[in-house]
Amino acid sequence: MQEMVLNLETVTPLFLGGADPRGMPELRAASVRGALRFWLRALLGGVIGDGSLDALREAESAVFGSTDSASPVVVQVHHHYALRTVPFSQLAEWDNQTRNYGKPGIAYLFFAARGTRTEPERYAIQAGTSFELKLLLRPGAKTDHAFEKAYAALWLLTHLGGIGARSRRGAGGLQVTKIIEATNSLSGFPPLEVQSDTPKGLQKELQQGLKQLREILMRITGTSANITPPSAFDVLHPGACKIWVVEKAFGSWKDTLDSIGQQMQRFRNRHPPDYQNVKNAVQGKPLIQPVQRAAFGLPIVFFFRSLYNQYQQQGMNEQRARAAATGILEAREHDRRASPLFIRVTRLMNGKYALVLTLFEAKLLEDGERLKLKRQGPEAFVDAPDLSLINAFIQDIQNIAPCLEVKLC
Repeated sequence: MQEMVLNLETVTPLFLGGADPRGMPELRAASVRGALRFWLRALLGGVIGDGSLDALREAESAVFGSTDSASPVVVQVHHHYALRTVPFSQLAEWDNQTRNYGKPGIAYLFFAARGTRTEPERYAIQAGTSFELKLLLRPGAKTDHAFEKAYAALWLLTHLGGIGARSRRGAGGLQVTKIIEATNSLSGFPPLEVQSDTPKGLQKELQQGLKQLREILMRITGTSANITPPSAFDVLHPGACKIWVVEKAFGSWKDTLDSIGQQMQRFRNRHPPDYQNVKNAVQGKPLIQPVQRAAFGLPIVFFFRSLYNQYQQQGMNEQRARAAATGILEAREHDRRASPLFIRVTRLMNGKYALVLTLFEAKLLEDGERLKLKRQGPEAFVDAPDLSLINAFIQDIQNIAPCLEVKLC
């Protein structure tokens, strides 16, 4: 029986609620398994292609199960002490006296965790929290390299992604710190622990690891797909995925996320032509062109303080003025679309931190679907944008440091 027990550590705070998303966070095997499933799907899709969702589901279920069959690979999570938690306001260093955030970039990236008039702020499991993860092959399970594929998914999760809320904005980053027990080694697979102590070294490490995983999967499946963007879903393929490492080592995870968060906020704030386009539409005019910011994910809440102040001066009460100055951008058939851009913090071997960016060039919306702006009065509709704004943002990051591309092959 194949089995592996690992020590994992949270590199960035982990927002992972239970039945109540704003209750105390929990560590759950189901959440880890869900994230592993996503990365396996991305890896498999880049090898067998994005043309047959049924074939992909079958290959994915052969590792992590489905509603009709148990997973051949069992995922278990254990922690031996009470989890240390921290509220959003503390993470973003809110100052009650100045009414400002000490880490505005973190506040921007984690904004959905802030408190509102009707809901309390969210708590996160602190960065630096350790726990055990066990992967084991279910006895007697019929499997086609299931354990190897689960290992590949874990490598991707702990090098490119995260788990929980705001994981695409840098939260919930995990890294393997120690292999406690393993029944056998997997020949040809990249090591789970990060080996590099510089961003340039990490670029090479990611490039080599991804090359190894794709070659192993191509050998196992006997396929090698050609994919051109936009892909049907998120896939790890040179034609539909780009990865960069920002060539700067940071002193802490907080400095890393605060830097990229402030850069993103400056880039997106009042970005033309979205600002005037949406502001006019909130006042009842049509949307005259695609809203470019939708490329970063949906929904987007637009609130125009200038309109709010104007309506209040006209004698409108606060609630009505706020509603009249607000627009919510969604897809016509779906209220959510996860961001195609993953922001990831990786701790290097020397204790410094690096920034990894992964862009999946997949369809923003399903064919024929449009964007919808909910506002006072009739909704406004417009076509979805392309991903050019995200590519422009990557170029803008050069103000922090050069972006080293991780070549997929």
